[in-house]
Amino acid sequence: MFVGASKGLDRGALDLFQSVRAPWLDVVASAIGILGQAEVAGGVALGLAIARYRRDPREAIVPLFIAVTVLVESALKLFVPQAPPPHERARTVELLPFLQVPFANSFPSGHVARLAFLVRIGHRVPRWLAVGAVLLMAASRLYLGEHWLSDVVGGAILGLGVANLARRLA
Repeated sequence: MFVGASKGLDRGALDLFQSVRAPWLDVVASAIGILGQAEVAGGVALGLAIARYRRDPREAIVPLFIAVTVLVESALKLFVPQAPPPHERARTVELLPFLQVPFANSFPSGHVARLAFLVRIGHRVPRWLAVGAVLLMAASRLYLGEHWLSDVVGGAILGLGVANLARRLA
């Protein structure tokens, strides 16, 4: 019922973010995307879990909820029929070889979900830095033509929601 409801806004946002084109910006945006890769975000979450276990074993479970974020993201990508932006709009520069899991649908953005999750569970991350990091990741996804605006908003909501749930359960 909501699929397609944001189509005009999605296209307008993609056009706006892609109105600037610079090869160096392709590389910078692709480098930013590395922080949202499942392997990198999962490694950071595991490191946080180990560090927190030493301080308070009950707190160690919180970062491991990133697995819930990934599972919900995957389920949504399987069941929400939102095609990604056209392939010819993609500008991503492959900087490091990562495991690629091809999904036919693009909702929600996993990069944004994972980063939003990590910055929300961070105890010492200033709010302005956390918000800035998530907005920068969202902008990189749009600039690179990897996602629609609705995908990145959905990813942020997913990541923040799972992080809030994990913090409450702990």
